[in-house]
Amino acid sequence: MWNLNKALVTSLLCISALSSSPWPCTAAGQLGGKPLVTAVTKDASTSLYTAPLKDGHPLVLDLTSPVISLATCASSSKNNNGTLTATLSANATDGQNPLFPVSFSAVATCAPSSKLPAGAGAVGVAGLAPSSSSQQSLPAQVARTQKVADKVALCLPSDGRSTSGDSVGVAIFGGGPLFFVPPDRGDFTTMLAGTAPLHAGAGAGAPGYYVSSTGIAVEQARVGGPRGALVVALSSTVPYTALRPDVYAPFVKAFDAAAAGPNFPWMSRVAAVAPFDRCYDSTKLPQSLLGYAVPQIDVMLEGGQNFTVLGGNSMVQVNANTACLGFVQAPGQAPAAVIGGFQLENHLLLLDVDKKQLGFTTFLNAIGLSCSSFNFTLAS
Repeated sequence: MWNLNKALVTSLLCISALSSSPWPCTAAGQLGGKPLVTAVTKDASTSLYTAPLKDGHPLVLDLTSPVISLATCASSSKNNNGTLTATLSANATDGQNPLFPVSFSAVATCAPSSKLPAGAGAVGVAGLAPSSSSQQSLPAQVARTQKVADKVALCLPSDGRSTSGDSVGVAIFGGGPLFFVPPDRGDFTTMLAGTAPLHAGAGAGAPGYYVSSTGIAVEQARVGGPRGALVVALSSTVPYTALRPDVYAPFVKAFDAAAAGPNFPWMSRVAAVAPFDRCYDSTKLPQSLLGYAVPQIDVMLEGGQNFTVLGGNSMVQVNANTACLGFVQAPGQAPAAVIGGFQLENHLLLLDVDKKQLGFTTFLNAIGLSCSSFNFTLAS
């Protein structure tokens, strides 16, 4: 049953994950610099998330790419190994405000524009993914040049209608601290509720962030489908969570049953709107800080913790009167699930390669915040 108090408590849980993959670590003695902060903007037409890291121009943030790729090499120095050296920029931060601009050199690859994500006005891709065979991700290079930890505090915004206000999230390379307004709420990078193992990708040495799931639950009831460990990936370039066919079919069946049950009498099915299969009359759906009152979805993680998806991250408003379940069927066979950008929005993600740990905060809207609650005013 959808219960406001219970859902609020559940939303305050978060997950982190520990891995045994051979990712490089930064020795404690090497640390001592200041983390770098940048604004993160969502492009409404592509659902891509960008940061203005290259001469003020945006780079697409990609959780599955282990390298930086640039569309042009005109302002960069080519290296003998086919890579190039580019100048990127952000701001040093104390976790509460930007402090001062910082420029740094980074190794990148030169890619034709046709090979880069279309739209969003981006001039390249900032790969955030760790890799056992490469240390050229943006976080790894910031860690080396700035002498900070190899981790990222990433908070993806949900509003892509402008480049200011509620449309601006935040990323801190070096990992934190990170304070939202008002800062007396504390450092949100420390507000993690536990850990679960983080694994290498489905392919040997595949870059990215992966967790192992024991299944999916709808309204606290485990969904049928494949047994055993399910590989779940995180993606900032896939807009909505994509489930493998053998996972998607029983999940939708379970959601249908919950939505048609006595606890959700307000859920009225309407015609589907692509790419979604399940859409509802949103004028009848009650709303709260948690989003629409719809069945709760839990991705059950190895170690016994859940990544909870509430109405604010499950229902996509496709027009004035229609909201759709933001899960789609994946065309391939692996991984079992890819958690897309929409489901990650307004959670602070702590991607810590040094500790081989992935952390989630609560759904920030549930406590009156959002990823746009960082203060980008330059400290005096």
